[in-house]
Amino acid sequence: MEQAYKELLKKYNSLLEENRRLKTELALLKGEDGLSMPESETATELSSSTINKYSSSKEKINLFRSLFKGNKRLSRSNYPKEGTFKIADPLTSEAIIPERDESFFTHSVAFMVHTSDVLDFANSTDIDVKIMHFWCDDLLPVLSVDAKTGRVETKKASAMTVRVDDNYIFENVKEALSLPGEWYLDRTEQKLYYIPEEGDTVDNTTLYAGMTEQLITFTNAQNIAFQGIDFINTDWAHVDGTHSGNPFPESHPLYKNIKYGTPHPQAAFEVPAAILVSASKGINFTDCLFENISYTAVKFENAAQNCNITSSKFNEIGANAIFIHGDFVVPATTKNINIKDCHISYYGRIFNNAIGILLTHAIDCELSNNEIHDGWYTGVSVGWNWGYSDNPTNNIQIKDNLIYNIGNGWLSDMGGIYTLGVQPDTVISGNIIYNVGCDEGAYGYGGWGIYLDEGSSYMTVENNLVYDCSSQTFHQHYGKENIVRNNIFAFGGEGQFIVTRQEEHNSLTLTNNILVGDNTVMYNHSVKKDWFVDDSNLYWDYKNGGNVYSGDSTKLFERNTLVIMTARGYYNNAVLEDPLFKDAANRDFTLADNSPALKAGFVPFAYDAGTITQF
Repeated sequence: MEQAYKELLKKYNSLLEENRRLKTELALLKGEDGLSMPESETATELSSSTINKYSSSKEKINLFRSLFKGNKRLSRSNYPKEGTFKIADPLTSEAIIPERDESFFTHSVAFMVHTSDVLDFANSTDIDVKIMHFWCDDLLPVLSVDAKTGRVETKKASAMTVRVDDNYIFENVKEALSLPGEWYLDRTEQKLYYIPEEGDTVDNTTLYAGMTEQLITFTNAQNIAFQGIDFINTDWAHVDGTHSGNPFPESHPLYKNIKYGTPHPQAAFEVPAAILVSASKGINFTDCLFENISYTAVKFENAAQNCNITSSKFNEIGANAIFIHGDFVVPATTKNINIKDCHISYYGRIFNNAIGILLTHAIDCELSNNEIHDGWYTGVSVGWNWGYSDNPTNNIQIKDNLIYNIGNGWLSDMGGIYTLGVQPDTVISGNIIYNVGCDEGAYGYGGWGIYLDEGSSYMTVENNLVYDCSSQTFHQHYGKENIVRNNIFAFGGEGQFIVTRQEEHNSLTLTNNILVGDNTVMYNHSVKKDWFVDDSNLYWDYKNGGNVYSGDSTKLFERNTLVIMTARGYYNNAVLEDPLFKDAANRDFTLADNSPALKAGFVPFAYDAGTITQF
């Protein structure tokens, strides 16, 4: 029976290969005749779902992009070894595929790099190039590299406009193979190159090539529980549509009018999930390990309800650790998804613009007591509707999470916690957020602690400790009637607090907070009357004392003094005294019993956010 199965499978794989060959020939012929090829006929990259232990070596070796030793993901050989290179010229005149909004979304298939940064690559088609820009990264298979001119062509178009000085790196480069634990796959020679780590021998070392991309799909399932299960070591492929698509149906008014265009390159939105829970109820994970997952680890979608992930660990995740996604309908049908006591670390390792916990268009969810750290982009993101139109998202509790080492200088426009759109009854409370850092290059901006983006409204932000962010510790782009109270905002690199758009309504109320800096502004921009309401906050600058400034900088002609800001209606009932932290320099924000912050109505809270899960 097994032999018969092998023969049939061999024949099946042979037919698949012939099918792919014929499709390629057909595409070429049609291209020569100027004919367009229907999408249903386009050749696609072979999926690992058709590959198993009986597949040919050629099929296997052309696929895997992940290599493991035990539970450790081994590093592909990258170039440069540290840091990034810079794009020299995007070739806007000859290599652009037009899109609706050409300011951000012109999709390039070629660009120039500095010739000093290019090697004479032996196998350029084995290489992937990763480009980082704004809030998006591109992971593109290379078609060719011209070492003499610096011209790079890719097999897939970029998601966003490629610009001079964008960061990029090459991955899977034979010439860069140099460090223990690195590997390179030569698909032409069908050889795997690996530099042994200390103690590795041929006899005692087993390497595992990733072959499986997706593990489990639940559809219309109910009441299934996993406890103490390890989900590990999955592979990935270049995903068509990874950086494109739209969160709205074509009938929705925002389908064609999303600010910055219609593609959806944020948050690794289109990356598949290793575990997909669709239209299912009561699917629960407890004490589970998700490690070396190359795509999104777990996704709940399509009216998934009453599901929980509790006391579980996510480590070395290729895209989003957890994605809760609902259809754009009001009221939302995806609901009651709770993520509690989990430890999420080193996410977005392959698709860098991924998020620790991403929630779009869902209601009545709790994201609490999680520890989230070392991602290239936002820690927790909730909402996902631009502006003030109807949003399915509401009543999301983002509470008592420990979020740190976010961004790490690769991308821009991010937050420890990021929200988007109107979402009544959403509460951000008891979180500790620190070390949020955006790209420091020419186009870099926006490493914020708590970031209420476009249209975020009717939310409460309270009892949070936020410090050491590259931009401001708190940012509201624009929104309505948010309450920001009893928080500590400290040591923002560009200031403590910013509202970037004046509107005809109250944006937020800032009350009973502590804002401290070290020769940085309290409020960024020269805010005028009625941008927001502040009352009974403590302000202190460790260099300037109670002589606090607002404006674009603390430089003499770019700052607004306390007198100016008071005349504009700010600093109402302000307390301008040292809050008496136990050790602000070493980031111990414990308040003395006689802290002047108490006069501002500040109520001390415990700094104990984060998971209790131990691994």
